[in-house]
Amino acid sequence: MKYSFFEIQGFTWKAKARYQQDAILIDNCVIQHNGLITKHHIFDFNHEWCIAIADGVSHSPRAAQAAKKILELVSITAKNTSSFEFQKLQNQFSNAFNYYPNATGSSTTLALIKHTQSNFLTIQHLGNTRAYLYSLAQELPKWICLTRDHTYLEKLRLSGKLEAGEQYATIYNVLTEYFCADPMHTVNNQQYLEEYLTENEAIVLCSDGVHDILECNEWPLLQPNQSLKQWLLQIKNKLAHSQAYDNVSIIIVRLSPANLNPL
Repeated sequence: MKYSFFEIQGFTWKAKARYQQDAILIDNCVIQHNGLITKHHIFDFNHEWCIAIADGVSHSPRAAQAAKKILELVSITAKNTSSFEFQKLQNQFSNAFNYYPNATGSSTTLALIKHTQSNFLTIQHLGNTRAYLYSLAQELPKWICLTRDHTYLEKLRLSGKLEAGEQYATIYNVLTEYFCADPMHTVNNQQYLEEYLTENEAIVLCSDGVHDILECNEWPLLQPNQSLKQWLLQIKNKLAHSQAYDNVSIIIVRLSPANLNPL
């Protein structure tokens, strides 16, 4: 009997920012690079894996190190769990910076996907790094945002206090949840999402450097015979054309049929 397989590939780019403060995790490897498309990974149906993106909070000290450190902790923890307790991660993260000079307050967001078995994927996030689904469940394929940002603006939206047509200052995008190198800092243990993928559906993780410039209704569709690298290059070209400034990181995972020849 032939089973479907998971394809995974990522892209990270400094864009016009001065420093690269994003990092990505694929196949237990933490990558922080000024501009790179990763290796194309293929995992069979029964293989356990975890992918993640972290975005160091730019106005915090050691933001780049913060993004790398949270992913190192995720990689270690993923070997023994199907879902993550974020407060435990927060405690480990804060303790890891005890010996870094001038590191108090170093902060980062996080979004991750863990696969253990079958077609189900577990998604968790903290901050404004997002997850999107490429869904084939309706008449026309479309990208759908799965997560809600942990920001003050989103808090107002959920409480019904946003005024229609009102323009809100960027300060309203301040994060309400994030990991921070401070022993007094606490985070809420966010409820995880479970998504069931059918063949040729996909899930994307991306930092705000992507969705602040290109919302998902502007993303190209993902054709069944299209390589993930081709799709990532389309996204990169769109971001470059839009003169993206912030760091850009994106990982895509697709469930592909066994009879498809992986590129």
